[in-house]
Amino acid sequence: MNELVMRLAHIQRTLSRAHPVLGRLASFLELSVEEGLGCAVASGAQALRFDTDYCRTATDEALRFWLAHAALHAALLHFAPPPGKPEVWSQACDAKVNALLRQLGLFVAQSEGLERHVWWDDLSEETGAAAQQRMGGALADVEPSAALHQSITQQWRLRVRQAVGEALGAGEADGVLLRELLGHAPQASGQDWRARLAAFLQRWHRAEAHYGRVSRRALAPFLMPALRPAAAHVLVAVDTSASIKEVQLQQFWVEIQSFAGQVTMQLTLLAADTKLAEGAPWVFAPGEVPQWPHPHGQGGTDFRPVFAWLEQYGEGVDAVIYFTDGKGDYPAYAPSVPVMWVLAGEGGDVRRPPFGEVVLL
Repeated sequence: MNELVMRLAHIQRTLSRAHPVLGRLASFLELSVEEGLGCAVASGAQALRFDTDYCRTATDEALRFWLAHAALHAALLHFAPPPGKPEVWSQACDAKVNALLRQLGLFVAQSEGLERHVWWDDLSEETGAAAQQRMGGALADVEPSAALHQSITQQWRLRVRQAVGEALGAGEADGVLLRELLGHAPQASGQDWRARLAAFLQRWHRAEAHYGRVSRRALAPFLMPALRPAAAHVLVAVDTSASIKEVQLQQFWVEIQSFAGQVTMQLTLLAADTKLAEGAPWVFAPGEVPQWPHPHGQGGTDFRPVFAWLEQYGEGVDAVIYFTDGKGDYPAYAPSVPVMWVLAGEGGDVRRPPFGEVVLL
């Protein structure tokens, strides 16, 4: 049994090399091999179980597929069926996941055991015996408690951000997967914003070789460098004028902390209404959790002080991200670095800037 678990761990590592995001997501699942499972594979929100006989006879490609398959189900929050017919919903989830895996070149034939997949709802602590009675892919009819479901959902959203952030930092994220994970997360605010931001920031993320620790596999006289993500330098500006409500400021800051935790970057923060806030700029090193400095504002809106600061002091800045409602005075010309405007307003009460990319928060 131990050799089968070791085989699964090895296959998970090969998945990580080929598809870093999927491999990282699969690493969060508890893998097990069980005698007499009654189906080839049983998957749920936190675990992936294989039948012993199936695991012994399945190809590496098939097992790799199941790791990716279960990881995607969990990452896309496919463990909370709506009221009605859970079998139909489960089959729709399978179809969605399998279509994505086909695009990534990770699909297997029906002969590999695909028809013997069973959903196992570990949120409701369903037993393996109960799962064996439902060979059609249905989830349990008994829903987990709301608190537990919310906790698991939040946990997987954080895992997705972590996996995507690590892959972006190494320059290894797949665009198709990014759009699915960040652009269509159920009940997540700012879906388009997160997907667009990931693509925007990925332009400046590259892997750099370093020799701080030589690989144990290196053979003299060769030195094998490791790769680490190179930090981008991002200037983030926040509009603190009177037209920005407190709830919008809080939303701005939640999103700033979110992407700062996803991507390796040096973050320089400016806050401004008609002028830069006292104490600006605030600089946060790569890996440092940015803290909101509570700048004073609430005057009119003028975007020119931020871009004037960029022109005078912004050498080495890769990109600018400006959180605002878009209503203010703009500079006469665009800066030399890319700009993304993240616009928030009540009822679509925003103004489109004359330059740069635009997303709605």
